[in-house]
Amino acid sequence: MQMPKQMDVIVIDAESHSGKEYGEHNPTIGNTRRHMVVMSDSGYNEATGMVLAMPITTSPKYKNKPEYYPILIMGGEETGVKGYVVGWQLQNFDYRTRNGKVVNKITAKQYKELLSYVEDMLGIES
Repeated sequence: MQMPKQMDVIVIDAESHSGKEYGEHNPTIGNTRRHMVVMSDSGYNEATGMVLAMPITTSPKYKNKPEYYPILIMGGEETGVKGYVVGWQLQNFDYRTRNGKVVNKITAKQYKELLSYVEDMLGIES
């Protein structure tokens, strides 16, 4: 299985979740997969089999909230997504065991804007 690259958009089995993690999917209807933006680089992804990624929520209640980055990725039901990247969560998932799949890619400009959220989380000044 080929590992994703930085800036890839993936879908991944994101259940189970707890606390403030994004979830509330319904496994009875197969709604357990989540779109995410891969922030980690290929070296990390390949060496560990893991990805550091930011989840995308499709809930409209996050519109106009600064901690959520609006995103529109053109494509079909699985390859496209309209929603908000959660700017305060950087999640580490085992790409293989969670049945990850690369479905699209963000632009370098979008990546740079999302990277500012990661820098804020980690206290890195650019």
